[in-house]
Amino acid sequence: MFLVPRPQNLTIKEEFLSANGFKVESDKEFSFFAPFCTGETLIEVKKADYSTPEKYEIKIDKDGISVKYADDEAAFRAYTTLKQIISWDDKKLPCLDIEDEPSIKNRGYMLDISRGKIPNIEYLKELVDLLSDLKYNQLQLYMESFVYEYKGFEEYWKDTQPLTEAEIRELDAYCKEKFINLVPLQNSFGHMGAWTAKEEIAPLAITGKNGKPSQTLNPFLPESLELIDKIYEGLLPAFTSTILNIGMDEPHELGLNETKEECDKRGVGNVYTEYLNKVIDLASEKYGMTPMFFDDIVFKHPEQLANIPKNAIVMQWGYETEHHYDRNCRLLSEQGLRFYVCPGTSMWGSLTGRMNNMVVNITNAAESGAYYGAEGFLLTEWGDDGHPQMPYTTYFPLVVGGYASWNCGNHNNEIAYGERRQMLYAVTDYLDKFVYRKKSKKSVADIVYRMGNFYILEELMFNGTQINQSLMRRHEVNEVRRTEMERILKYMTDMRAELDEVDAKENVMDELKCNCEIVIVLAKVLLGKYDKDECEKLFSEYHRLWILKNHEAGAELFPDLVKGWMN
Repeated sequence: MFLVPRPQNLTIKEEFLSANGFKVESDKEFSFFAPFCTGETLIEVKKADYSTPEKYEIKIDKDGISVKYADDEAAFRAYTTLKQIISWDDKKLPCLDIEDEPSIKNRGYMLDISRGKIPNIEYLKELVDLLSDLKYNQLQLYMESFVYEYKGFEEYWKDTQPLTEAEIRELDAYCKEKFINLVPLQNSFGHMGAWTAKEEIAPLAITGKNGKPSQTLNPFLPESLELIDKIYEGLLPAFTSTILNIGMDEPHELGLNETKEECDKRGVGNVYTEYLNKVIDLASEKYGMTPMFFDDIVFKHPEQLANIPKNAIVMQWGYETEHHYDRNCRLLSEQGLRFYVCPGTSMWGSLTGRMNNMVVNITNAAESGAYYGAEGFLLTEWGDDGHPQMPYTTYFPLVVGGYASWNCGNHNNEIAYGERRQMLYAVTDYLDKFVYRKKSKKSVADIVYRMGNFYILEELMFNGTQINQSLMRRHEVNEVRRTEMERILKYMTDMRAELDEVDAKENVMDELKCNCEIVIVLAKVLLGKYDKDECEKLFSEYHRLWILKNHEAGAELFPDLVKGWMN
């Protein structure tokens, strides 16, 4: 028997409890225990005097099951663990002792809903169910475009199929039932291209190298902060969270054109931090929110760490195997700053993932974060290039993130290596049993992992794959790339054949096969070997699967990129 996430302390004994359905006796009514109430075997639930939030204990012996919990959230965590145990065999349970609590207080997942997919409310609830089973307690929906019905900006979003205020409120309430904090994430400096494309907002943008308004707001204009204030005013009332992620990452044009003279004189780091502090003050003083922000510019100018307000949360992010989580977490800790670690799923820009990279990136972040006192972990899933990666493919890193952030493992690299191997075995089994619900003897999750390693067959690159880069940049396919794509084509064709040998619950195999075929067809298109009917069949299936979980808006983005090579 495996448990995901792995409890901090687990002792399994040789004896078994023979169960005949269950009944729950609790010192407080918890509705989530109700599904267990089907028989006679006692589950006794009692509050204990634990100082650590979310701490719980489970004891199973021949007489029944005992659950002790620190707070309501801890009782829910115990429930999710007990649900897994009972799912193995509800008639014969192993006697065991579990003492468990999280390594990191806040464990979140961030989904980009601005660059392709706008999920429907039904899918978002399914996602919340999975997150809660994996002991996540935070969800962030990344917004940089008109994917929400911002009050005061009706003309901008009226034709974009946005999430409504009513839907966000409904999702917020559903998250609360699962002890998940729905945190608003609204970019406030860079990545504002949808806004600066509007004629009346364009004058607030820094002029880019092409002479047109860029995606980055001009921090020297007071109207820029006024715009952000108005955006917050139209967004935040839908959320009950007291945390606000203000983004602030990648203002690439800072220091160009209108901002050049002042940035040359005062330094880009000083200019950035001055504007950052204005947005932090706006979020905290006017809206009563705890602000958090992505830290890439601060770490390019590390002298600015001393100028970060202590009430803000620094989001230390990096998505590669070699990212310096250990060094950067140590610097943040020494500075006395609050911080999260923010690894990535390695799915965007890769089509089916960069799985080996993902495992090391996530576990390095979690281990360093826990060691240096991070108060949070946020796994990021971006939507670059139209967000073509399918959810059932992305669930592999999602499960890894849940496992690694609850029980972070040892900071000693030698010990951690062995623990990561054990984690991968458990994650694969968990996906097969609880997510994919495989119907065949052969593992589905193992194939998904190997699908996500085709990138090893090409020259490694930062934050993506060469085949996807060739599509996006319209690079001429030289002989080196052709050789790589031929290898990828054969590898993924073999993976597709393996998918035909396994089966799982409804729509799982459809998504996985479609995601695999995306790489196959893209390789053929770039090699000039494509069949138009094969492409059209893929685009049709892609659209069918897209609208099952998302608004239709954005479904055309990735297919149109591929069609651009075909024409």
